[in-house]
Amino acid sequence: MNAPADADSANARFLIQGGFIEREAAGIYNFLPLGLRVLKKINQIIREEMDSVGGQEIAMPVLHPRENWVATGRDQTMKTVLYRTKGAGDHDFVLGPSHEEIVTPLVKKFSRSYKDFPVVLYQIQAKFRNEPRAKAGILRGREFGMKDMYSFHTDEKDLDKYYEQAKEAYLRVYKRMGLEAYIVEASGGAFSDKFSHEFAIRTPAGEDTIFLCESCKYAQNLEIAQAFMDAPPGADEKEKPLKEVSAKRGPSIAEGEKLHNIPAWKILKTVVYKVSGGLLGVCIRGDLEINAEKLEKFLGEEVRTAKVEELKTAKLAIGFISPIGSALPFIADHSIKQVKNFCTGANKHEYDYLNANLGRDFTIKTFAHFADASGDASLKCPKCKKPVKEEKAIEAGNIFKLGTKFAEAFGLTYTDEKGTEQPITMGCYGIGNTRLMGTIVEASHDEKGIIWPKSVAPYQIHLLHLGKEPEVKKAALELYEKLQRQGVEVMYDDRDESAGKKLNDADLIGIPVRVLVSKKTLEKNGVEIKRRVEAKSEIISAQDVVKFL
Repeated sequence: MNAPADADSANARFLIQGGFIEREAAGIYNFLPLGLRVLKKINQIIREEMDSVGGQEIAMPVLHPRENWVATGRDQTMKTVLYRTKGAGDHDFVLGPSHEEIVTPLVKKFSRSYKDFPVVLYQIQAKFRNEPRAKAGILRGREFGMKDMYSFHTDEKDLDKYYEQAKEAYLRVYKRMGLEAYIVEASGGAFSDKFSHEFAIRTPAGEDTIFLCESCKYAQNLEIAQAFMDAPPGADEKEKPLKEVSAKRGPSIAEGEKLHNIPAWKILKTVVYKVSGGLLGVCIRGDLEINAEKLEKFLGEEVRTAKVEELKTAKLAIGFISPIGSALPFIADHSIKQVKNFCTGANKHEYDYLNANLGRDFTIKTFAHFADASGDASLKCPKCKKPVKEEKAIEAGNIFKLGTKFAEAFGLTYTDEKGTEQPITMGCYGIGNTRLMGTIVEASHDEKGIIWPKSVAPYQIHLLHLGKEPEVKKAALELYEKLQRQGVEVMYDDRDESAGKKLNDADLIGIPVRVLVSKKTLEKNGVEIKRRVEAKSEIISAQDVVKFL
C-alpha cells in the first residue's frame, strides 16, 4: 500500500505502507488486521499494569449529556475541541474527549462512606477531539484510542501515595514495550491548576520540547521549565537608580551597545508579535534570539512579528519599546531574571532608560524559555546545577492530581468515621494507546521500515518462501503448520511475488524474526533465520527451527 503524499511522519508512512492502518480522513484511521493485533497487545500490557495497582476496568459511553460538561465549566474551556451533536428530543450531547464528567457522577451513585474508598476505575476506549491540525499519523488524531483511569480518595495523602504507584506502573508499561520514558513536569492545562506529569519518549519526531538533565534525570516541559542560564560575569551587580537618557541611535542591539558602551547581554530586548489577542511584547537578553517555534508552542498558536504599520497604529516607539510604563502586555524569557541594571527603550523616540531592573521598574508575570537553541547550551538543572539538554520528545502519557474540582461540580462527598460529609479528591491517568503505537514506530525504525519490540509485534515470526518450486512451497507450509501447532505466532507470506518484493515487505512490516525457505536453504537441509535488528542471517537445521525459535 502506498502512503499518502501528506504522510508527514515515520509512523504514518510505515504503518500505512505496511498495511497496519488506513487513513479515512485527516486524523481518522481504520486499524487493519496487523494494526489491530499490535493495538490489542498494547492494550493487554496496559491492562495488566493498571490491574496491578488496583484498577478496575469498566466501559463508559462515548456520548455525553452536555449538561455534565456545563456543570464543570469545560463546555466552554474546551469548546474548541468538543464535538457536539443533537439527540432525540433536541437534547444536546458531546462526544467524549475525556471522561471526568461521566465517571465522577457514576462513583457518586455507588460510593458514599469512607469505607468505600479509594476507588480506581479505568477504561480503554475511543476519544474525540476536534484538533485544528491533525497531523503526524496516529500521534495526533481527531478520533483516537485512550486508556483513561480515575482514582478517588478521602484525602491528599492517600492520593499522593497512589499517584506514585501509578507513576511506577506507567514506567513499567513503557519498559515492557521497549521504550525509555522520562517523567516530565508539565502544566495541568484544562485538567488541573497544578503541575501534571508527562511521560516523554525522546525522538527527533517529537512535537514537544523538554529540558532533560542526564545527571539526576530531572525533566520539565518547555512551558514550565525552571532550568536557568548562567549569568554573565558582572550581571549581578548592585541596583542603580533608573535614569532616562537621550539615545540618538538606530533600532539594532549593536547600535545600543556602541552608544552606551555596554555588552549586548545588558540590553533588554523587546520583540513585538501579532497574536490572536492583538500585540504582545516578548523580552529577552540582548545577546539572545527568540525562537519562534518555542513561542508558538508556549502560546498555542501561530505568531508573526508585528508590522511597522501595526506598531504605529498602537502608538509604539519603534526601536525604543520596553515594559516600563507601557500598556502593551509582556512575557519574557527566563534569561532576564539574573541581570541587573538593563538598558532598554523609554517608550519614546530616541530615549533610553539605563539601570532598569525587574521587579523595581517593571514587572513580568509570565516567564518561559524562548531563547534559540544556540543560546541554551549553558542551561543548568534547577535540582543538581548540572547542564541540561533541550530534547524533542513525544508525550506518551500523562497523569494529573485533579484535587476536588470535579467532585465539587457533582457534589461527590463521603461520610467520615464521625458521620461528617467530606470532599473527595481525585487523580487522573491517561495513556493514548493508538498514540503509543505511533510512538513505538517513531522510536524504533530504520530506513527500511518498522522494528517492532517483541512484546507488541503483530507476530513473532515472519515466514516466507522464495521461488515457485513445489518442494519449497511444501516445506514452507509444513513448517508453518508445525509452528502453529507449537503455539508460535507466525505470519506466512505465501504470495508468488519476487524475492525483492517479499524481503522488502518483511523489513517494512518489522516482525522480530524472519524465517526464509528457498531452494538454496533446502539444499542445506535448513532454513534461513534473520532477526530484524541484525544485518546478518544464518542457516538453521530444519529439525531445530522450533527449538531455536
